Amino acid sequence: MVKLFANQKVNTGRQIEWDFSKVFAIILMITTHYFAFCSFGSVDYGKITDIGFILTQCSAPIFMFAMGIGMAYTRHDSPREFIVRGIKLLMLGLIVNTMYFLSNYAAGVPIEYSLLSFIANDILQFAGLSFILVGIFKWYNVRTIKIFIVSIGFSLIASYSPDLTFSNIYLNQLLGHFIGTYDMNNISCFPILNWFIIPVCGMLFGENLITCNDKDELYTRIIKPTSTLTFIMLIVGLITMKGMFSVTGGTVPEKLNYLHASLPDIVILIIVSLFIGSLFYFIAKKSSPAVIDFIRRTSNNVTVIYIIQWALILFLTYINQFLHVKTNLGIAIAVLALIIITSIILSEGYMKVKRHFLH
Repeated sequence: MVKLFANQKVNTGRQIEWDFSKVFAIILMITTHYFAFCSFGSVDYGKITDIGFILTQCSAPIFMFAMGIGMAYTRHDSPREFIVRGIKLLMLGLIVNTMYFLSNYAAGVPIEYSLLSFIANDILQFAGLSFILVGIFKWYNVRTIKIFIVSIGFSLIASYSPDLTFSNIYLNQLLGHFIGTYDMNNISCFPILNWFIIPVCGMLFGENLITCNDKDELYTRIIKPTSTLTFIMLIVGLITMKGMFSVTGGTVPEKLNYLHASLPDIVILIIVSLFIGSLFYFIAKKSSPAVIDFIRRTSNNVTVIYIIQWALILFLTYINQFLHVKTNLGIAIAVLALIIITSIILSEGYMKVKRHFLH
């Protein structure tokens, strides 16, 4: 019987199952953002809306876990390259924040509150801070297992500390990058103390995956327990609506129990991420070369897609302030599909132009 893990790197190629997972995650992200923020998609169907959020909220954790695997696999693995990558992601986050600002200010939000958009935090800010933090750990030659122990400490602090509220709204928003803060004017999305453990777990998994002799056996072992646990936890969550599954309002920023996830919630989301990655491994084995090629290209473009989808969603929301389109579920889904397709097509065009000028 072949040993499952080797003592050296034997599985160094592209891990297509995690490309599939990233594409799946970006589609779920667009869906979440669209129904939460875009007035063309603001159709309230009661429980259906709540269930939809619960089913799509795994998108960010899947992306985080895949990001961690990428950290383990990247050839650009020096501390400096990690820190530079993190700074670039923070700058890209500022582009999205600028779009937030323009949308809010144009909609008549007072300038003092619109300015909060510039220092808001979301998945790009989280990703940027994660790369910088891992880069710092790498600078001091800290092993991944020790980073994992630190990330558990971060999660425990975040899990059992109450959401912070300060009198200064700008301080509130800045600290929200690191630990959960909340008041009526701002909210912290994906504070690093809560969520850092997920990409670190992805790094640990990636370091083992890269030495795996038999991926069929590995993913077969993973998918059986994770599929069962995912199904059970989803059913329990939909019934109880507790913890990460609680729904306290109609938009994503009001769902603090998810955005400020506790350590037990994080464990659930890691299990779900492993299930999704395992599932896509077996799907990828049945996929045609054309599909594989599309998934690879789209996976490479997820950051660009993320920025484009926000531009489209915020633009449509702004325009509809004047048009007041009477929507229904059919129209909402059609516009959502158009946003997804347009974002992917525009990202392809952007990458072609970028390659042209670089060469």
